[in-house]
Formats: sequence, structure tokens, C-alpha cells
Amino acid sequence: MSLSRVESRKRQQQNEQGRRNNRRLFAIILLFLVASIAIVLAVISQGERITGWVTGLINKPAEERNIYTVPTTTPSSNMASDQSDVEPEDTLESELDEEKLAAGDELEVPIEQAVDTIEGTTDEGEGIDGQPSDSIGTDGDQTVQLAFVGDLLPGEYIATYLTNEGVSYPYEKALFHLTSADITAGNLELPITSAENPAENKTFVFKGKPESLSGLVDAGFDVVSLANNHTMDHGVEGLLETIKHLDEYGIDHVGAGNNAEEAYAPVIREVNGIKVAYVATSRVLPVTEWKATRYAPGLAESYDPTQTLKSIEALEDEAHITVVLVHWGIERADKPEDYQLNLAKQYIDAGADLVIGSHPHVLQGFQQYNGKWIAYSLGNFVFNANPKERQAETGVLTATCNANSDCELQIAPMKVVNAQPTPIEGAEAEKLLGFLEKVSIGNVKIDARGNITNRE
Repeated sequence: MSLSRVESRKRQQQNEQGRRNNRRLFAIILLFLVASIAIVLAVISQGERITGWVTGLINKPAEERNIYTVPTTTPSSNMASDQSDVEPEDTLESELDEEKLAAGDELEVPIEQAVDTIEGTTDEGEGIDGQPSDSIGTDGDQTVQLAFVGDLLPGEYIATYLTNEGVSYPYEKALFHLTSADITAGNLELPITSAENPAENKTFVFKGKPESLSGLVDAGFDVVSLANNHTMDHGVEGLLETIKHLDEYGIDHVGAGNNAEEAYAPVIREVNGIKVAYVATSRVLPVTEWKATRYAPGLAESYDPTQTLKSIEALEDEAHITVVLVHWGIERADKPEDYQLNLAKQYIDAGADLVIGSHPHVLQGFQQYNGKWIAYSLGNFVFNANPKERQAETGVLTATCNANSDCELQIAPMKVVNAQPTPIEGAEAEKLLGFLEKVSIGNVKIDARGNITNRE
């Protein structure tokens, strides 16, 4: 072979090798471009999570805690129902073995065995909306008025009045006391649902219609507790539908949720620069399955108060005032049980400033502990049409508090007449206030105007 042909062949091989190298290079570049595009898209889609992760590495914040925001919608409509009124002796709940429930040995499975270990949800370094804890402050001269009532059952036994008179009718005569306060709260003693899944082995199973919530809105209610022995009368479906309707009507709710974190989470409202936190818990549950767990919907409970106490403690740097709404006690009992006295002190020792009770269906007394107030039961508010004797006694409790969580209490005495809590005066009011003073604990005094004080 001649030299020219050898050189030609050599050049040809070099050219082929060059083309192969070019193809490899092109493939590598293309692969790199595809990978880069994929990485960019991933970063874009996960940007918020990556930013939070990087921020977490820098700031090392504690685990976040869910705080409900305050909706503002206030729809209004009338309620219709085909249910008729029932005499009060037939309407007060006497659940199967319920007195045993309140004594602590009532559950088929002891609740201590059913309590799941739930990770704490305390923000130790941040306040509301991620603000530093030292951001909580106010002028010091400001106050906030907080109103409280007992059990609310807008439906069932007063359905005839709601149908004929309108859903706002029950609250009309107490409207001044309800709407004068900056924040008004009560215990919603029924699910708002269309579900038909009644709980088994319960003597009384309740439910109401969404339209009834319009009456609560018109009456100025801002917060309701769902931690009681009727919220899940129609199962998880009824509970979740209740939450949905309350959200639609702009009424905050505490004490129940899709899981334990939601059930024990607070609602925080701010008025005049004062942040008020509400948490709710129940010491009356028909069965352990009603208890919220890490993975299951349900209610906050205080058979084991550990998680409730954690929720209270976590609010130290998030709110000026912490309110605990608790469902407990024995029905129609004049005075609280020993376990109520102990729980109330535990709540206050953990940081609660006000403890407001419900469930006994009658008024019980007051107590001051370490400068903080406890109302053991506010009785029924809107529940029966014409209840008898002590079951007819009710009222609106107002706490006027400053940013240092110092609160002054006043109760407006009322009696239920034709499904309406109605203010009373004169000898009738004096008798009711005198009874409340008698059954209160310690040196509690209640004057003719309903002012509640503790004389050392």
C-alpha cells in the first residue's frame, strides 16, 4: 500500500473517531441539560419546603403548632325543624353509666391504657405567626371583656321555637350581655350534621341543623367548645361536618379535630392588643374511641391531662390570657367532685388564667386559686324550653381582664322561660346569687350586682 493511501486511511479513521467523540460529547451535554432542567423544576416545586429546611438549619425553631385563624364570614338564615318540644325532666341526659364515667372508672377500656403518646407541639422560641415570644406586649391600660355561658343545644328540645320564632329567638333577652363582651364563648352540646349514624348504647343522641348556627352568630358567639359527650353522637362524619359548618359560619371551635394535634390546639383572638387563647377538654367521654389520637379524629380529653397541660404550657409566650373550657362533673350536682378540684388546680399551675366548666346542667359555684378564677359549671343556657327548678337557673358570666391576666368576674343571673335565658332581678336574683355564693369554695362573695370577689 502506498504512503498516500496509508495516510488517507489514517485520516479517515481519525475523522470517524472524532465523530464518535462528538456524539459522546453531545450525549453527555444533552444528559446534563436534562438533569439540570429536572433539578430546576424540582427546586421550583419544592422551593417552600427547601427554604423552610434551610431556615430550620440556621434558626433551629421548635416544632410548629397549629393555631386556628379567625374567620370573618357571618351568614344568616332561618332554621326549620319538625321536632317537638320535650319537658325538661325528659331532656336532661343520663347516659348509660355516666356517673361512673365522671368518677373515672367508667370506660370499658380504662382510658389510661388507651392514651397514645403524642409528641409535644410547643413552640419554645416563637409566638403567634412565628413572631418572637418577647413581641407579646400591650400598653397595660387596656382590658378585654370575655363572656361565657354553659351548654348550648340549638335544636332538639327547642326545635318548635326555632321553627316558629326563628333561630335567633332563644338569645334575644340575653343579647345585651352576650354582645357587649369582646369575645363570647360557650359549649356546643350537639353535632351540626345531616349524618344518620347514631352512637350505640347512648340514651340521648343529639344533632342540629346548620341554619341554627346563624342564631349563634347573631347573638355574638365567637368561640365554642366541641369537647363534650355529644359532639360525636353521629360518629366521625358528624364531627367533621360540624367543624365544616362552624368554619362556614365563622365560629371558632376548640377541643376536637382531625387528629390530636388539632383537637388540643388553641384558638387565639386579639382585642385591644390583648391576646386571648382558648383550649377545650372533656372529662366525660362515653367510650375511648371518641378520644383524638395522632392519626384519628376525635376529642381532647382530660382523663389523662398530660396533653391538655402541654397545650396550656405552650401558650405562655403566645397569649396574655389562657382560658380552659372543660366538660366534667356529675349531672345536677350542686358542687364539683374532688377530681374537678384537682384538675382545675393542674390547669392553673400549667398557666391557665380562667377555667370554665360545663356538663352538670345546673349552676355550680366559683373558686379562686393562686389569683385565678374557676367556674365549675355554668349550667344550661339554651337547652330546654321550660326546665324546672335549678335546671332553669343560668346566666352570662363576664370576665374583665387586663394584659397581666388579672380578671374581675361578674355574673348576670337568669332563668330559662320559653327557651329563652331571661334576666332576673330583685328577690329572685338575690336568691340565686346567694345560692351561688353558698356553694362556692373559699371566701367567695357575690354582691347584689353579681360581682364575684374573694375575700382573704
